[in-house]
Amino acid sequence: MSFDEYPAESGQGDFIFICPSYLECVLAAGDGGDIAALRDWLAALPCKSYGRVFIEVDSPMQTQLLETPPGVGITWVERRPAEASGAALMRAVEGWLDEWLRGDPLSGRYVHLWSGARSTPEVAEHWNRIETELSEIWASAAEYRDQLA
Repeated sequence: MSFDEYPAESGQGDFIFICPSYLECVLAAGDGGDIAALRDWLAALPCKSYGRVFIEVDSPMQTQLLETPPGVGITWVERRPAEASGAALMRAVEGWLDEWLRGDPLSGRYVHLWSGARSTPEVAEHWNRIETELSEIWASAAEYRDQLA
């Protein structure tokens, strides 16, 4: 199915809201200890899903083959030796959010989030901030869309 075949609502100017029920945008992030849970989560995703999974590992030896829907990619993030657990993972997640969500926050893009690697208070707090930010973005996009209707 091409992009043009997805139902969308037109608004003023170039704004197009893509209904999230037709596109399953996903973001997942975890560490080596989350691989089994991520494997189960990926197996349950609809085949129309697209997005990214980030997995932080200590070495390339921890990487594994994971089955994903065609539009979902896996990025293995190797932690630097002196780096705190979760730091490289959170940088990768922040970069993805900057590119796919923050650049066009009123797009209405809904991201189904799976978050792991909560072993440190810093990472858990980072996830809480991201979840709050995403809730605010989704609410603002919905309000904007309603104003255009």
